[in-house]
Amino acid sequence: MATSQDDFIQQILNTVQIKQNTQSSSFDQYIEKTYEFLDAIDWTQNWLKGLIGFHTICFITIFLLKNHSTGLSIYFFVLLAMATLAKPLNDLGRNHWENFASANYFDDSGLFIVSIYALPLVFNSFVTLILILKTTAGLLIDMKRKQIERQQKNKNNNKKKGKKDQ
Repeated sequence: MATSQDDFIQQILNTVQIKQNTQSSSFDQYIEKTYEFLDAIDWTQNWLKGLIGFHTICFITIFLLKNHSTGLSIYFFVLLAMATLAKPLNDLGRNHWENFASANYFDDSGLFIVSIYALPLVFNSFVTLILILKTTAGLLIDMKRKQIERQQKNKNNNKKKGKKDQ
């Protein structure tokens, strides 16, 4: 009976090891396909250089607005609104790619436009959200400190009044 349990446990361990090897090779395949995808793009085209410049400016803008919470909040929604335009922009690109690109990168699934346009905008939105949450946490801490100071002051004032009445 012990042998059958040992065999069963060994079989489970082998299955787990096979799944781990498969997952790592799947990840390796994903990385390889991503590099192939990026390699297939002609990055010397002016419109792609402009798009990279646009994303760089968007990223820099986040840090210029870092101390302006209202502006940062508005910018967060602007970035998300621009990211939602990926589908219409993909359709436009698919219909008019000859006017600005050397190849039709705009497939029906929208993989290219999502990878090159929407994903960086979502990343910038994520960074913006982190800064908004950091600002909010700082405000919450400041408010709590002031509340505690006010409570301490009131407690001290009540003690002084109690001593004067005696």
